[in-house]
This record gives sequence, structure tokens and C-alpha cells, in this order.
Amino acid sequence: MKINVGIDLGTTYSAVATFSKELGRVKVLKNSLNSDCTPSVVCIQNGKVLIGDEAKDEQKCGNVNTAAFYKSMMGDPGWSAYIDGEEYSAEKLSGLFLRELIRDVARTNNVEIDGAVITVPAYFNDKQREATIRAGKQAGLKVLKIINEPTSAIIAYGLTGGKDKNVMVYDLGGGTFDVTVAHVSGTRIDVLATNGNHQLGGKDWDEALIEDIKDRFYYDFSISIDDHEEDLKELQVKCEEAKKRLSSAPSTVISIQCEGMLGKYTVTREEFADKTSNLLNETISLINSCFEEISEAKNRSFGWSDIDEVVLVGGSTRMPQVKDMIVREYGKQPITKDINVDTIVATGAAMQAELCVSSTITLTVASAPSQQGGGTATANRATPMTLTIHNSDIQDITAHSLGMLALANDNKTYINSIIIKKNSRVNETFSREYTFAGEKLQVYVLQGESRDPYETDIIGAYSITGMPKDNKGKIKVNFLYNSNGVVEVNACLENGQVLSAVKENSNETMSEIIARLERERREAEELARRNSRIEIMLIIDTSGSMSGRMGQAQRSATEFLSGLDFSRTYVSVISFANTSSVVSGWSNNKNDINSGIRAIGSWSADGGGTSATPIETHYRKFSSECNHRIMVILTDGYWNNQSSEEHSASKAKRDGITIHAIGIGEADEAFLDRISSGKGKKVDLSQLTEAFKEVAASIATETSGNTIK
Repeated sequence: MKINVGIDLGTTYSAVATFSKELGRVKVLKNSLNSDCTPSVVCIQNGKVLIGDEAKDEQKCGNVNTAAFYKSMMGDPGWSAYIDGEEYSAEKLSGLFLRELIRDVARTNNVEIDGAVITVPAYFNDKQREATIRAGKQAGLKVLKIINEPTSAIIAYGLTGGKDKNVMVYDLGGGTFDVTVAHVSGTRIDVLATNGNHQLGGKDWDEALIEDIKDRFYYDFSISIDDHEEDLKELQVKCEEAKKRLSSAPSTVISIQCEGMLGKYTVTREEFADKTSNLLNETISLINSCFEEISEAKNRSFGWSDIDEVVLVGGSTRMPQVKDMIVREYGKQPITKDINVDTIVATGAAMQAELCVSSTITLTVASAPSQQGGGTATANRATPMTLTIHNSDIQDITAHSLGMLALANDNKTYINSIIIKKNSRVNETFSREYTFAGEKLQVYVLQGESRDPYETDIIGAYSITGMPKDNKGKIKVNFLYNSNGVVEVNACLENGQVLSAVKENSNETMSEIIARLERERREAEELARRNSRIEIMLIIDTSGSMSGRMGQAQRSATEFLSGLDFSRTYVSVISFANTSSVVSGWSNNKNDINSGIRAIGSWSADGGGTSATPIETHYRKFSSECNHRIMVILTDGYWNNQSSEEHSASKAKRDGITIHAIGIGEADEAFLDRISSGKGKKVDLSQLTEAFKEVAASIATETSGNTIK
């Protein structure tokens, strides 16, 4: 018989369950040892794979070819375990474990397992979730969905058809911790917030014991157990067992033998609680973060008083210190009746597996006890009732914010620009629009809460292609957390045309990505500078004092212009005396510009003074598309409006305009300095051509060396 199952792929123990439509309830599938749970331990010896209790027995004996607690390293490319002469990633170990687990359960229960919903810690990131999906496929499973462990527990516990309530799931497993708060209303579950640490779990409580015993053994015998891998493996198992004994006994003894020396050490429950109080405090901090996030979303205070029920999930919640902490913080006892902390997650996953293929399920539950006999007798039996649950009734949220690498407003630093905030609903699309005229847009997707990209996870680089060559419109890039909590990216044009969005494989670090992007940006800016339009206003004094000097001015100006590259340089010629006027407008036609120069040179000086304001009159007349705006001013006398023109020059320079001022004759050198971007030039008439050449060289440098031939 083919069935679909829910699998709680735990750090220390795993469980498998299936939903029976005939019975309207979930059945936990036992393994070949008639146990609901299977230790998540793998042993590989001479190519043969052992899992569960057999593998754990090998671990107890110090067999170095065993692996445990690998789940928390899922998706980490830098982690591997060397077993039986080979390197195994956490993903590969999980795949081997799942393969053997479903074979054992299928054989024992005489079923064929087809599809599966696999649970993960709510705080698993995209890489960890994708690694879990791949592990399931490697095991030969059809992975129907990945579901968060606390959400799965709420499905199993919370769907009773009772009154509205806020439920907190405190999930402390062997290697991970999650806290999730959800609102349950009838058959509907709305997850409000989730938080966690996928590197915090029961193994850390074990580690506290391990470190204590290692220190005491070294103090007694000056022997480091770390130097003896088999003895260390044995100590790890013994400390895990001691932790469990301390849940029911006030003290226990841990014995360890190494290099022929035997140490026996007593540990009390109080000592253990004291040594691990920092770990428990970390879970409290994560709970408080959940409350803060809900408070912000609801725009009102939310705390312990808003919680109707606290449900403990995960084998490590059996430690008395956990329950004591809940009572201390919450003021009430957590829910423990009729809850199997080891199988509740698999139970919810089994219900979700059936919802994946049937969309609805009918669940048989016990109602509250009813009053009978006019109040003279109470029937303490719970009468059965049925609930119809729809897949859409379960609304999960994102555990992490999703953003993209972007330039900050200062155009200097890179940030994580958040697009989907943490605790947003899954399966909802969020978009970012770009005005883009290229053929390929590269988007770096980041996961994490910080604006600092170095404090986030790189989900991947997506190349957006397929834009029309003449496209200069907007591109919409869509971001989505799907029902597995895995990121999807796609894109389209304004008209709805779908573009290609391909995830690229990259091993670049964040430092390498940002360094490359900065280099490419500098190169693009440099190229833009080299290819940008240059505009030069050639402003020549034609007042009476220029009489007799105009011929040389004409020759020097013509020499200056003859060296320009008119493929991107435009020149306007302006004269000024008592008034100023445009002799020739913007042009990159050399003949037209020289005609303007000749026109000025052929004019007789008008005999008037210099009361015009050429800077104020013309500095706003540059084109908007030019990147380089330059004024070259030639004058030979004192201006009537020097003070106001100095002010206008300051405004022009603040606006990014470069001013080169050249003076001859009776020009005011101090005035030239004040209106120039650098230092003004006052020269003899015979040096005028050389002065213009120096200005030309300076302009060539300003415009990246491509102006002068």
C-alpha cells in the first residue's frame, strides 16, 4: 500500500507518521525495534550503512566511523565528516539516514512510502532548506513540502475546534531551538512570529557536561581526553545519558576511562542548571525578540500575558530547568498532557502530507467533557467530533528577511536592501522595479535582518535577460518565499512579458562580490566619462580696451580649438562688453565654430566698457546631458560688476562648472583668481597662445585625457 508520510528529521531522534483517512487521525509508524523514534546517528563501516540504535551503539563504543548532530550543519559547504575513508557532507549523511529510515519503517509496517513532508527548524535558511529537499530526493522520496517544526507541532496540537487562542511553541531539540507564536482560530492557524538559533540545542547542554568532565579529568590525571577520539566519542554519549538521568534524579555519576586511568565524577541537577543557565537565557532572549516583533506588527504591546498556552516540543524540554523557566516567566504551567514531545512534530507533518495531496482532511478529535443530568452528574468522557481542515487554513510566515545587494544613497557603500521583511506571509510576491536599458541585469539576493551585507547569507546571483535591445523602460523583479520557505526569483517587463531569471552558481564571498562590483562601477563611470559630452563656453571680452589685441586673441582661440576632439566636444562662442551675446551656439562642427571666432576677430571693439555679467547670464545655458561643463574666459580689463560676478562664479562652480580665466593687459589678477576653479592666468599678449594651450591641457586631464588629439 502506497502512503504519504510526515518525517520529523531531528538532530538527535527522527520519527515518521502517516494520516489515516479511515480513522481520521495520525498513526506514528514504528521502526523494526518497535520504537516511535529512531536515533539520528549514522555509522558507515566498510561501505555498509547503519542507522539508529545500531549506529548509536557503535558511537557508545567509540567507533570513529559514526556521525551525529550533523543536521545543524545542513547547507554548510565548509563542513564534512570523515567516515570510512570518505568525506560526507551533512546533506549526504541526511540522505543516507533518510534512505535507511524509510526502508526500515516501510518494511516494518508493510507499506510503500511515496511522498513525504519533511520538517526543518523554523530558523533554517534557504540553503539549509534546499539541502534538506535534496537529501529527501537522494533518499528516493517525493518531497511534497518542507514545513517548519513549530508550525507542524501547532497543527498537531492546536487544531481542536476550540476557542481562539494564542499558542507559543517552545521547541528545544537536540541541535536546534525555535520559538513560534501563532493564533489559532477554529481550524485556521496564523503564525505571528518565529525566532530561533539553529546552532543551539540539547547538544550544547551535553557539551557543558563534556567540558566539565574533561576539565576535572585533566585536573586529576593531566590527560587531555581531546587527544583520544574514541574516548571522546564515548564521553559524548555518556554525558548525553547523564543529562537525561538528571531530568528525573537529583544527581548522577559520570565515569570515563582514558590511558588506563578511571575518573568518576558526581554532577547534581543544581550544578548542571547553573552551568547551562546562559543557554537557557539565550532561549528567553529569542522569545522576547518574538514578542517585540509581534508588538511592532500589531502596533501595541504583546507579551507573556497575551499567550494562552505554551506547548513544549523536543526531547530537550524534558530537562526540569526548561519547565521551571516557563513557569517563572509565564506564571503558568506549560501544556504537557496528551503531548508526546518526541512525535508531535511528525504528527503535524503527517497531516500536512495528506493536505498536500488531498487539499482537505477530516480530523476526528475529542471535544470537551459535557455536563449531563441537570448538573447532578458530570460525564468526564470526551465525545468525539470531526473537523474539516483545508490546506489554506495554515498560514506560515518567513523566518528571515529577504533583500538584495544595492548601493546606498551615498553611491559609495553597499547595503542589504530588504524587500521581504521577516514574518511576512509565505507565497506572497514582493517586487522591486528597475529602470534598465542594458541586456543583462544581475541581482544578488541576500537573506538576513542586517543592512550590512557582510552580516547576511548570499542566496544567489540571478541573471535577468531577454530584454529587447531598445528597451529603456521598467523591469519588475519579483521575490517570493514559496511554501517550503525557499526563495524564488523571476522578472517581467511593464507589459507583462516574462524575462529569463537564471540562478548562477558562484563561490564568491561577499568581499569578493563587492570588490568586483566597485571595480566594475569605477570602470563604467570612467567609460561614461570618456564617452560623455563635453561643452566649452568660450567667452571673449570685446570691450574697447581689446582694440589692437583682438587679432592675437583670435589666433590664440583658434589654436586652442584646433586641438579638440569634436566627436564629443561642443563649443559655444560668446562675446561681452556692456552686454553679452551668443556669437555661435552649441556646435561640434569645427567650421561653424571657427566662423564664430573669425566673427569676433573681425569685429572692431565696440569702444564701450565692461558692464555685462557674462557668467551670471550664461552659466545655466549648458545642456543637461553633458558631463563636463567648462567656461574659458578671456578679458583684458576691470569689470564694472566684479563683485556680483564673483558671486555668480561661486554658484557656477558649486554646480560643477569648471572656470578657466585668462587675463591680458590691465586685467585684475586677484579677480581672475576668485572666479577661476583653480588659479587664474594673467599673461603678456605674446604669451596668450601658450596660456590657452595650458588651459587645453588642463581640460584634457579633467575629461580623462581623450579631448586633445
